[in-house]
Amino acid sequence: MGEYSQLGQDRYVLKLLGFPRYGFFLDSGASDGISASNTYLLESGYGWRGICVEPNASFYNALIKNRNTCCINCCLYDTEEKVDFVEAGTLGGVLDDYHPVLLAHAARIYSLPKDARGNPPSVLKPSRTISSVLKQFKAPRVIDYWSLDTEGSELRILKSFPFDLYRVRVITVEHNRYPVRMDIRRFLQGHGYVFVMDFGIDDCYVEAPLVAESLARRRLRKRRTA
Repeated sequence: MGEYSQLGQDRYVLKLLGFPRYGFFLDSGASDGISASNTYLLESGYGWRGICVEPNASFYNALIKNRNTCCINCCLYDTEEKVDFVEAGTLGGVLDDYHPVLLAHAARIYSLPKDARGNPPSVLKPSRTISSVLKQFKAPRVIDYWSLDTEGSELRILKSFPFDLYRVRVITVEHNRYPVRMDIRRFLQGHGYVFVMDFGIDDCYVEAPLVAESLARRRLRKRRTA
């Protein structure tokens, strides 16, 4: 069974959790659901179910054909309103949270025109809070894996997550090597998460108890093969 994620996140997450079947995921920035997907293997190979969030209209149309799970076409955000969204392929994101370097890169890659303020064109998209999305799709109180990739609004979304109502066992967060990476790390460590893996442009965090569980499974495998 292969892997679909860009940097091996899918298999790493499965290994951390002990390759479980029938888990639950949240995929924020799901694209077409297969290309560089962190959750397609979980769904197709291990029977997981979950929620895929994708704001780009063309990606969303492909997503609902490619995946057999709950899908929603919106920007995950900390408010419920209309936001300016830059449709730049896999680099699409909310304009207000776009890092200037990433914005310039996206404009160059996709040959985006610029307005008088130097910004690429954007479209108004509905935004939804993570709480409302989880409630709408009746998510379980324990979410096994959250893939968070929204091109700049990751910390804003994390700060709006209802940690008092839901647990997330493993989180991968994109940071693109920008300074916000350490702000994300401090925030998640403050909520009891442990940094366990650097994927270059993503970091992986787990609940502290899961670290002990993973070590216990590793020791057990060593004893069985000794």
